Amino acid sequence: MINLNRILIPGTAFILISLLFTARLKAQYVGLNKDELTKLALLVKTDPEAKKIYTPLEVLAEAALRQTPNPVDTITSEGHLANDPKKIVTIKALADVRKIYALAYVYRISQQALYLKKCIAYLLAWAQVNKSTGNPINDTKLDPLLEGYDLIKEDMSRQDRDRINTWLVQIADAQISNPRFLSAKKSVNNNWNSHRIKIVANIAYILDHKAYQKFIDSAIKSQVLKNLYPNGSGFDFEERDALHYHIYTLEPLLRAAMTIQRTGKGDYFHYKSPSGSSIQNSVNFLLPYVTGEKIHREFVNSKVSFDKKRADNKEATYKIGAAFKPASALDVYIYASYFDPAYSFIIKKLLDSKDYYAEWELLLNAVKT
Repeated sequence: MINLNRILIPGTAFILISLLFTARLKAQYVGLNKDELTKLALLVKTDPEAKKIYTPLEVLAEAALRQTPNPVDTITSEGHLANDPKKIVTIKALADVRKIYALAYVYRISQQALYLKKCIAYLLAWAQVNKSTGNPINDTKLDPLLEGYDLIKEDMSRQDRDRINTWLVQIADAQISNPRFLSAKKSVNNNWNSHRIKIVANIAYILDHKAYQKFIDSAIKSQVLKNLYPNGSGFDFEERDALHYHIYTLEPLLRAAMTIQRTGKGDYFHYKSPSGSSIQNSVNFLLPYVTGEKIHREFVNSKVSFDKKRADNKEATYKIGAAFKPASALDVYIYASYFDPAYSFIIKKLLDSKDYYAEWELLLNAVKT
């Protein structure tokens, strides 16, 4: 009998478990479930604001029907400057993940098989070509693809599902067994690990993979304790002296917490670690900077040399000493509003829009149960 306690030790034992795994595809937790999709389709049909925010996805899906997949064997982004040729190739290829996302949603709303067929073609192309190196900052860019797959997996043939599931298992195993996360350094719990947790959580619940789910339950608790501080700040803010990176660690933790909450297996937004740290505290830590009560100059005392390299390369997001831009926190508060609608006030301020569904994710939140 396999001892599932061993899954917390990255390495070949975990990979063996994955090879023995047979996916049990049940409900959708990363994407919308059937009831939620019914609500979404009705809103798109009857509500002008919902239709307005849905239309760009429809346009993207229509264009994708006439295009061919462009997968890359290795996603190259982390640690590379914006003008690096390998990164440029990756950025072009990653346009596919939004196409997959759009095709999946348009298929589920329209029920037109041509969108499903094309979505499957894109997914299979990526499953055949791409292989994860276990770098979470690279693999995190596959989020829309994973959500798209979750939406259509039940409408695919077993053979096609098996091909994609095998690829997803390879990604999750590469993340879990990455030797970087065996280090005793404090940096092992930086934003990289937050993205790693989100990636594995998504795959865990797309595939209903019990071993991955057990890993995530332990990993997210540890990350809240070690990455976030009781006062709401965190390791990434301390190391990079940039709210940009506080946001960059919160976004994946919020997404992972949302997926888990939807399964009914825990509320990690409000969960408090033994130190008193929590995702909620760290979301609230941002508030005075978003409202303008406080101002922060980004990257001035960063301890990471690559931040200076990007600034020297004239990459606007990483300009040393630039004032933090509140709008960059929008996604944090959209995700947080899933757990607590009281954050709607800050979303309205950031969007400066009277539309109830001013962002696609707000529309999704409205139909999620």
